[in-house]
Amino acid sequence: MTAATESSSRAAPVVRGAQSIDRAMQLLQCIAAQHAQGIALPELVEAVRLDRTTTYRIVSSLVRAGLVGRDAASGLYRLGIEAMALGLAAMQRAPLVERCLPAMKALARRSDEHVFLVVRSGDYSHCLHLEQGAHPIRSFFETVGSMRLLGLGIPSFSLLATMSDAEIAAHYARYEAEYQAHHMSAAKLQRWIRQTRELGHAQIVAKGIAGVGMRFAMGSCGDAALGIVVPASRLPRSRAAVLAAMLRGEVGRLG
Repeated sequence: MTAATESSSRAAPVVRGAQSIDRAMQLLQCIAAQHAQGIALPELVEAVRLDRTTTYRIVSSLVRAGLVGRDAASGLYRLGIEAMALGLAAMQRAPLVERCLPAMKALARRSDEHVFLVVRSGDYSHCLHLEQGAHPIRSFFETVGSMRLLGLGIPSFSLLATMSDAEIAAHYARYEAEYQAHHMSAAKLQRWIRQTRELGHAQIVAKGIAGVGMRFAMGSCGDAALGIVVPASRLPRSRAAVLAAMLRGEVGRLG
């Protein structure tokens, strides 16, 4: 046996079906990105650049597995029950928390302030973790695990700002009563959105609380944000810029 033949014989074997798995994952990610509105088969074909027969065969397998659901009336595809079950199982030990924990600990240590991790869930933000600063604030701990309307939390404002103006207007219209109850007018919301886009991060002061927040991508189709939140008395404008720079550095490393 020659050296070349021996080297070839020791090479890793080709995994049959791997290409089909890759294509299935590509389709699943595409459907996940359009989950809220649903996506039709022709759009899937165009998005993944496969022929119609192959796309239909793979997506039908995903439907049988429960990872994807197909609306009988509209024919649109969305994520299925099994996809939801897998996501809920992951929440028992959220991979995102483990990934972000070193950055959160570093930010809490360097700033002496509380650091929040939130993820977007439709029109809401879900607080996954709080890394404690040097000055415990009981009300902050009560937010862990809670869901809040986008824009009613400092980190979540950076998530809201990534939406288009039309989407934000529709979002505010859906929840106007709740926003008004928190004294959040459409004009104030729009002003803070413009500021967030200009700065590249949320920088909010309201009701005695202040902080900075920054969005980052979570996987192929999710949004998350880190935020440093403090009593307003401890966040003059000059310090806000310092904390924002810290946050930008850690979020950059996460990306």
